[in-house]
Amino acid sequence: MIDLLRADSDVLKLVRRLHSDEGEEPLARAAWTVIAEPGDAVAGSLIDTLGAADALSIGVGDSSSLLPPGGASAAATRAIVDGRARWRPRADPQAVVAALRAAVAVGAQLVIPGDAAWPRAFADLGPHAPTALWVRGRTELLDREPRVSIVGARASSAYGEHVAAELAGDLATTGAVIVSGGVYFLLATLCC
Repeated sequence: MIDLLRADSDVLKLVRRLHSDEGEEPLARAAWTVIAEPGDAVAGSLIDTLGAADALSIGVGDSSSLLPPGGASAAATRAIVDGRARWRPRADPQAVVAALRAAVAVGAQLVIPGDAAWPRAFADLGPHAPTALWVRGRTELLDREPRVSIVGARASSAYGEHVAAELAGDLATTGAVIVSGGVYFLLATLCC
């Protein structure tokens, strides 16, 4: 999958509009936000061990090898097998391209570990940390206090969306940074 994505010059242009690094790490991390649920520790561990691109090759590739280079314990192998069962149905390059296009359309940026804007508090999450953040607004506010997370359902009701918008608006007027979970990725809507 990563090979298909990085071979597409239009995809690389989209990534350049979202992130300053032209390497494959931002592209692979963007793909992981589409493929894995936020907080997926198996994906996080695989990415931490191999890097996002190689983890993508192991996690959703057509390779018969399930093991990272150097092998893995039986428990780790089982976790990768289970992870592949979760990730492969979502491993659609067109879904990744759609996410990239949607992010560009709303003026989002892609923030990945190692970026100056990456929130230091995520270090506490270990392998459960987000793979990347899709951010609309001022990235320098990601570490600002106070921060408030507003988390809801993917299939929220109109009333739930109304209440969340009211809460976010009221909190933002006090200077709080509002962080909201997204469907397959974390989207931080930063106010102020």
